[in-house]
Amino acid sequence: MLSLLTRQKSFRDPWVGHPGLNRRWQLHRHRVQLAETLCLWRRLLRPAQLSSLERDGFVALENFLPQQEFEALRDEVEAVVGRASRLHPVQDNTRPGFRPKQPFAGGFDRFDGGTLNRFLHIDPEQMPRAAAFSDDQRLSAGSRQIIGLPMNPRKLDIYLTVHGEETRTPDLQKVLHRDTFFRALKFWFFLRPVQRQDGPFEYVPGSHRLDQYRLRWEQSTATAAAEQRRQPDVSGSFRIQEESLAELGLPKPVALTCPANTLVLADVFGFHRRGAAAQGRQRLALYGWNRPYPFSPISW
Repeated sequence: MLSLLTRQKSFRDPWVGHPGLNRRWQLHRHRVQLAETLCLWRRLLRPAQLSSLERDGFVALENFLPQQEFEALRDEVEAVVGRASRLHPVQDNTRPGFRPKQPFAGGFDRFDGGTLNRFLHIDPEQMPRAAAFSDDQRLSAGSRQIIGLPMNPRKLDIYLTVHGEETRTPDLQKVLHRDTFFRALKFWFFLRPVQRQDGPFEYVPGSHRLDQYRLRWEQSTATAAAEQRRQPDVSGSFRIQEESLAELGLPKPVALTCPANTLVLADVFGFHRRGAAAQGRQRLALYGWNRPYPFSPISW
């Protein structure tokens, strides 16, 4: 039963996915409510600084760095990405679903269907500008606003997305979903412009708020997952069809196209997805995340 007091979200877990506890006692609903209450407690003494982040669950901050500073950072990262591409050419994937990590010196590849996610680790000696980015106090301010905790500088990577063929290998990240049962932070600092054909990040405004409609949806989805916990998609990253958003009083998702030098912060308890893209199109960003222990009231 200790797994109930952890980050565990998979309904393959015998307690998280217990059919009786979810059907009769609404176990999932209680976990969601407890995590939300403790998150609100952590945030209590941290006044919101970004009104759109508070209202919508995401914010896009253009011209985040001074232009000269941005260009130096971009060139540093592009050189590392180019070197990795020469040493480890991008491959295709012909198998569906989330594939295991394929590690190599300095990073790893992971496929979501046909989409390649390439993560490159940041070596402070070789990439001092990229390493220093995680110390920007605006990141910690955004992190505190979402989860009541500062940014963890170790949770930062270079992230290259390469869109692939999706007829036979669909990308499940392009279906609306929320990451887990509690508030969590993700951000992308885009080093190249993101146009519609590049598969921009999409978010449903206001879907981070926990109201009666969302709670009811959470529990009904959890009950269904618990009853079918041996089926493939019981990871706990619940998905929702776009046509079902209106039943929760939510609008359609918005696509965050943006110029280079834009920071996108998002509360990934809200519904989001990777947008549709032309095959071969790429996105390049510094990517960070902060998924806290959800049942702690401590805010340091």
